[in-house]
Amino acid sequence: MLNYSFRTEIQEQKAEYTVSHQNSILLMGSCFAENMGEKLTKCKFDTLSNPFGILFNPVSIAQSLDLLTHSILFQESDLHFFANEWISFLHHGKFSHPDKEKCLSTINEKLSEGRAFLQKADFLILTLGTTVSYKYQGVVVANCHKVPQKEFQKQMLTPKDIVSALKNSIEKVRSINENIRIIFTVSPVRYIKNSMVENAFSKAQLIVATHELLRQIPNSDYFPAYEIMMDDLRDYRFYGDDMIHPSPLAVNYIWDIFCNTFFSEETSKLNTQIDEILTAKNHRLRNPSSEESRCFKEEQLKKIQKIQSYSPHIQFDEEIAYFEN
Repeated sequence: MLNYSFRTEIQEQKAEYTVSHQNSILLMGSCFAENMGEKLTKCKFDTLSNPFGILFNPVSIAQSLDLLTHSILFQESDLHFFANEWISFLHHGKFSHPDKEKCLSTINEKLSEGRAFLQKADFLILTLGTTVSYKYQGVVVANCHKVPQKEFQKQMLTPKDIVSALKNSIEKVRSINENIRIIFTVSPVRYIKNSMVENAFSKAQLIVATHELLRQIPNSDYFPAYEIMMDDLRDYRFYGDDMIHPSPLAVNYIWDIFCNTFFSEETSKLNTQIDEILTAKNHRLRNPSSEESRCFKEEQLKKIQKIQSYSPHIQFDEEIAYFEN
């Protein structure tokens, strides 16, 4: 009988190592890096996502990594004033601010935080979004900030450009953190602003570059987020309303495969226990002052104490404050 499953599931492969709650994880790149960072943070992993904001192209990621390995800070001369805001072409728009000092202080605070985190990180997850890049005064920018297009020079990064930039940056990273392991992904977000053909070409170039980086960089791995979206979840019901970003269901599905790839059975079990506590925290108590509610809160505090007895590094400050109230 013919197979009518109407589906080609990706073949999951267990990594040769595991990611645990004792590890520190830095994520940089597209908005999908933010999605994974939110999932990891919710599960109480020690994470930091995008200290420069969302970064779409690999050269901007490389530039940001370079800055994290240096001791310099941004100066007022690095900012530009446009549309009543101070902006940095090396940062996402969330850093822009009408007050120059506020803009600069936020940028440098996050830079210092990212620099300190990178030095202790066990894993660096890089999510490459597109090869489309724009130059302003000869420098590739991370964000155009809606400055008129005529001010920029558009270019498509080649695999050679990407490999050169990221390989050099990762070498600098390992000069301050020699044991860090790199996990590459290609973002499943479709960048179709200009055309679907350009998006397809861009993703193909990213995949070529990524696999060349895997060949040249030791202790590096690839997680197939893009392939899961394109080949396993190839249906518009797995996209958001914009038909560009993965839907929450798709993100959860890719997250589950990430968990199965990198987490041990013990770590997955701990994630389940943490999720139960978070679910209990979000549970609406009909009568918070009742004996039943008091017992419910005590039960959750005991669960937290049990976890912290063997994982004291996991913080439950908000949850403890809630259940003790």
